[in-house]
Amino acid sequence: MRMQRCRCEKFKAYPGVDCPSGFHLCTMCAASIAGGTGRYSWNVCEVCLKFNRSLNTKYGVCLPLGRHSIMNGISIPIHATKSVQEAGITEMLNFLDKAQSLSDWGDLQARTLFESIPSWRREPFIRLRRWEEKFALSKVKATSRSVQMFKDFLRIEDFSILAEDSDEDC
Repeated sequence: MRMQRCRCEKFKAYPGVDCPSGFHLCTMCAASIAGGTGRYSWNVCEVCLKFNRSLNTKYGVCLPLGRHSIMNGISIPIHATKSVQEAGITEMLNFLDKAQSLSDWGDLQARTLFESIPSWRREPFIRLRRWEEKFALSKVKATSRSVQMFKDFLRIEDFSILAEDSDEDC
């Protein structure tokens, strides 16, 4: 397995690790850890991932929350016709735009949570255990938080509107 990295990053081998991005806060709720050491890791916590799958089941719509495009049903077949490859490239570029929007959203949610604890502003860093303890919720409340985060990200009041324009793949 080879390390997936940007060309500007100095190569350093880590046994069993193919993605230097590693772990990070959930892209949707920022309340708990997500990611992993592989390129096929999810950018969201388990609660947000389950809700995304529920959206797909109920409305045929989901956000591209996998770290790798293939996890989100997006690939460019090498031996396809030129028009199929062009369509794949367009789909890939749209995925990259959406992935960047989701990443920006996650950064905003993390900043919002951090600023909700004024005493943390004087600290150089917050340990993950402490962060997760502070924002931990019961399963029901965590699901409610995920639901609200998805609504806020999508800028909708009701998910039923998604059924009308379900062109996303999971």
